Amino acid sequence: MAKIVFLIDSTALPKGGNSVSTAVAVKHPPFLLNGKPEDSEYKVPVARGENIRIYTDEQNHLTSVKLAPNGIIAHSFQGDLLTVAEMKDASKRPIDVPNFDMDPGPVPDFIAYSDNDTPWTQTPPSWSNWANNPLIDQELTASMTRSYIPYVTFNASTIVSGELQYGVVFGLTRDGATVEYFYFDPSIVIGP
Repeated sequence: MAKIVFLIDSTALPKGGNSVSTAVAVKHPPFLLNGKPEDSEYKVPVARGENIRIYTDEQNHLTSVKLAPNGIIAHSFQGDLLTVAEMKDASKRPIDVPNFDMDPGPVPDFIAYSDNDTPWTQTPPSWSNWANNPLIDQELTASMTRSYIPYVTFNASTIVSGELQYGVVFGLTRDGATVEYFYFDPSIVIGP
């Protein structure tokens, strides 16, 4: 399993969008890969069929700021833009359908997933980057929740290999009542 923890500096973020439709593009943050620090431009190598689990964490450990990854964008595979039809075709897509879940955590949280499953759709045409790309996302609510750590997980294809440029959409709450949305663009390389 590849465990990726993106380290988000909430103090350096602009004001985020108030919905996924108005999410703000931000610079790809540095991250931990299985506990080891990596540069933001590092392309994570994964084996065919490997499970990828993505977390977002506040880099400065501000307890008043809570984050949750709530969307995966399928941008391009081997340099070719992906379509919703390709992402719905198990024989062509580089990753399977993402699943949003939570691990038990040490303290109460202020952001949670709503109970709804969504299929692959297109990113909003209003986005400054990557408009009309395949997207799967989970609605978030900002409120006091039980003690959980949110993440998104998916498996690399067992059929195709190559570089997937994807996007992570995340929500952030600074006040426990409202959610701001952002997205950025990491990459994985699925091995032969």
